[in-house]
Amino acid sequence: MPETTVGFIGLGKMGRPMSRNIMSGGYPLVVANRSQQVVQELAAEGATAAASAAELAAKAEIVCLCLPVPATVEEVVLGPGGVAEGIKPGSIVVDFSTIGPGTCRSVARALEAKGVAYLDAPVSGGTTGAEAGTLTVMVGGDQAEYERALPVLQRVGKKIVYAGPVGAGAVVKLMNQLLVGINLAGAAEAMVLGTKAGVDPTLLLETIASATGNSFQLQRCFPDMVLKGNFDAMFSVDLLHKDLGLGVEVGKENRVRLLLGALAVQVFEEAREAGFGEQDIAAVIRPLEALAKVEVRA
Repeated sequence: MPETTVGFIGLGKMGRPMSRNIMSGGYPLVVANRSQQVVQELAAEGATAAASAAELAAKAEIVCLCLPVPATVEEVVLGPGGVAEGIKPGSIVVDFSTIGPGTCRSVARALEAKGVAYLDAPVSGGTTGAEAGTLTVMVGGDQAEYERALPVLQRVGKKIVYAGPVGAGAVVKLMNQLLVGINLAGAAEAMVLGTKAGVDPTLLLETIASATGNSFQLQRCFPDMVLKGNFDAMFSVDLLHKDLGLGVEVGKENRVRLLLGALAVQVFEEAREAGFGEQDIAAVIRPLEALAKVEVRA
């Protein structure tokens, strides 16, 4: 059984199965979360519950985070009762959150002053990948610390990529998210237009899926979601909108024009303003359906 104690903060749709996969690998697990119900569930399965991030950090050699937005990461790590108050020198913080590289670097500097390493390690693969332990993990940070944390990373991911120094993992993830948003916005336009022009949407989807217009987002969002009118969130419009905004900020910082990325932000903003922010990203099609007065349904 591994001797390293792992802490996990942020037990949502991704964090809960990821933490379970770590625990199933034999790691002693300490958990903390804003909602206590999931903490108690995991405690019943063998984890140790912590009352605060600081208490958790004091008990763990590797502290994992899976949090929704940069401000929450800063609060949980650096705020009152946060990770930085309890963590021991020589520990590692592994941040699975999708945040900007600037936030990664500022948090890393604050932890470095305490003798603690920080790895940005955002993931891709959705809840299905989190449950199966087959996520893609994109890691930035010191390579020696990455190698120390690698056995834990391998409990949650199938493809583990060392991208470079702190912030590099975040950059890779945000570039992925830009493509998710751009591809999905394009697929939504094509499917609405084809349906409005009189083609059966099921036939349209099946044909494009076997042709050069096929894409991962077309396959993810249309057969079992849009065509069935199912927009229950596996990954919400709000979260992808946040990621797209962070990606565009990287473009500004590096003086790279992001025309399509900026347009994707606006398309997802439209969906949020229409009241679909908490629905799955597939719901980005719904404002255009309303505008075109057509629904892309089987």
